[in-house]
Amino acid sequence: MATTPPLSPSLAAAKSSHMEGWFQQLSEQALARTDTISPPSTPENGLVRKRKRATSAPCAYAMSTRNPSPKRPRRDTDADVLPTHSVSAAGAASNASALMLTEANTFSPPSSQVGTRRPHRANSPSRDNITALASASPPTIVELSSGLKTPPPRRVREVIERLEDELDRGWIPDRLRELIEEDTDFGYQRIESHAWGDGTPRSRSDPNVDSEDGEALAYVLRKVKKIWLNARICQARGRDENAWCMDVVQLLIKLAIRLEGKEKFWLQSVQQSQGIGAEFLSSVLDISGKQRFLDRKADFTLSFSHLTSPGFEDTYNRLRNTGNPIVSHMADAFTKTTALYSCVEVKPASGDYTEAEYQLSIWMAASLRKKLQLARRVGLVDKSSLVEPCFAIMGHETHVYFAYILSEERDTVCILGPETGSLGLCETRSVSGIFRALRLWRNVIRYGRDEGNDGFWGGFMGRVLQKLIGGSSALVSAVESS
Repeated sequence: MATTPPLSPSLAAAKSSHMEGWFQQLSEQALARTDTISPPSTPENGLVRKRKRATSAPCAYAMSTRNPSPKRPRRDTDADVLPTHSVSAAGAASNASALMLTEANTFSPPSSQVGTRRPHRANSPSRDNITALASASPPTIVELSSGLKTPPPRRVREVIERLEDELDRGWIPDRLRELIEEDTDFGYQRIESHAWGDGTPRSRSDPNVDSEDGEALAYVLRKVKKIWLNARICQARGRDENAWCMDVVQLLIKLAIRLEGKEKFWLQSVQQSQGIGAEFLSSVLDISGKQRFLDRKADFTLSFSHLTSPGFEDTYNRLRNTGNPIVSHMADAFTKTTALYSCVEVKPASGDYTEAEYQLSIWMAASLRKKLQLARRVGLVDKSSLVEPCFAIMGHETHVYFAYILSEERDTVCILGPETGSLGLCETRSVSGIFRALRLWRNVIRYGRDEGNDGFWGGFMGRVLQKLIGGSSALVSAVESS
């Protein structure tokens, strides 16, 4: 077998020198190429490069490749970052540990995150609306009287007509015409001719005008003027719900109480920490199958006062002595021992009317269910007299509703309204509108304190409380007045 003869020493040295030169040329080319694609040098990698040049043999550059540090992956400065990319993963797609984006970690635009941020969050108040009440247990039905397949119960129609009294004509005393027309603060007021009461307008100098009666009318006009001015400021300055409550609605109702209440009513605030007893609330099932109560508060209610006669403190004392002190649906220690009547929910002119209707519906339905419970306890068979007006006031506008028991089988409550016609014309935009609203509230209070069978006290509330006390069939108020 033939063998290659050994090279001479001179030829081997020349060949070795040629190979070293070739390796040196390759290493220089590799170094130049690496420098063009590497990030700008830092003191750290600058020192490393200098150390390698100083200590490594020339052939080491040809046998190794220059890779970026594994702790700091190289980034291309011109890489595009799309909305669906994770910024920390941009430019590192080749890295096996790069973040893989899914529905759970995609950085979506803010507008697309609204519905997915908290999937188990409870519904907002605007989602719990009248429809939710109708399908709740027990149900509360809110509907207009116009278009009903069957008319409302006779008692409900009678109460509606009673509250409409003098709202179609004569709601402003004719003796105030001169005072209103001469008051420059009122400016021009468009008042219909039928708004003035019957009779010939009289001058203040007329000797037939009773001075005491004239002073009472002047007092009413001063209060109406204050309400009108306050309402104008609330509207013009965009004031909030508290301002409308305190400076407009409360003044109007208190004026009506002074004129018609006969010291039997208080206007009571129930909007702060006064919750409703859970047993009187409607409930629905949430997405987890758990029971959720539909609970809202109202702003005001009329309460039968705790003052001595002509108030009802003696009635409340006897209720406590007979072990029946709780007569309302409220959880507050005082309010639950007070007989309540009607409710008012107030919103500013720019408020949410649907929410106001929703709030008063929950509050009134709970109130009627408590009264229904008391009526059953005393064995009252005819509960048709349990009819109460309630109100959603949106800025200047007053919306009137009527609450009654639609079905005892499921404790279904009907909130009928808002009513149209003269009841829908009560507002605080004008002097005429305020006098009409004042007439409405006087009718409400007169119906509430009426001790006859046609009144709320005489037809239902007083009768039930008397039976709870265990006395005779005579009305409690009649006993107190004697």
